Amino acid sequence: MSVALEKAAQPARFLAVGAAGYVVNVATFAALVAAGVKYVFASVVSYVVSNVLMYLGNRYFTFRLGHEGFWSAYARYLLVGLVVVAMNVGVLTVLVEGL
Repeated sequence: MSVALEKAAQPARFLAVGAAGYVVNVATFAALVAAGVKYVFASVVSYVVSNVLMYLGNRYFTFRLGHEGFWSAYARYLLVGLVVVAMNVGVLTVLVEGL
């Protein structure tokens, strides 16, 4: 595949990984809540599961970065993800408890 075609395909691969991550997040959340897990814990677990899968998908499928620097890059990615999941839990709690 030419370099130009490879670069043009990246946005589609990025969207595919994001869409798959969203589906995994929602499906995991639904399964955990259906199993009786409290919604806050289910939200955190489902987000972390989708976070891991999206990192792997983007690293290897979208951008084809290889193994070099995997853990240091994932640590930064996870740190940002934990900030996002904290905000997500806050909004979810307000919506569930407040409304």
